[in-house]
Amino acid sequence: MKLRKKINSKTIFAIVIGVLMVTWAVALALSFDIKPAGQGMQIQDVYDRPLTVQEKIGILRAGRVIIEYIHNGTQENVDRSAEYQNFAARLQGFIVLETFEVSQENQTIDQMISPNGDIVPLYNVTAGQLMDVFCSNSAVQPRDCLLRSI
Repeated sequence: MKLRKKINSKTIFAIVIGVLMVTWAVALALSFDIKPAGQGMQIQDVYDRPLTVQEKIGILRAGRVIIEYIHNGTQENVDRSAEYQNFAARLQGFIVLETFEVSQENQTIDQMISPNGDIVPLYNVTAGQLMDVFCSNSAVQPRDCLLRSI
């Protein structure tokens, strides 16, 4: 009889300790505020304002390529911006375009930033070459990139 009580009390003690440990682990897990990267940030395809550093980091971590086109508003630059907007619309979900006008010539930028941080100047890249440059620098490949090698 006594042996049976000892086994039962040991079993009950082990169950109580087990429940306490599980409860503690669940409470600890619930106390952390875990948010996946990019959650809460809506990524647009085209921005007509300067992106913040945090926005750029979030976009690149999401696997997208950023095209920065900061220009001085000449007709040639406006046409180039329209080309980039069409390109971003065609590759929606893969490219983010940051384009806006500045007043001084020395503030202009025309470049592509890949998700791994590589910066590719686009000053001499034609509209026809843009897809090749994008496909060679993008971590996530759209169907257009995959089909062009066939």
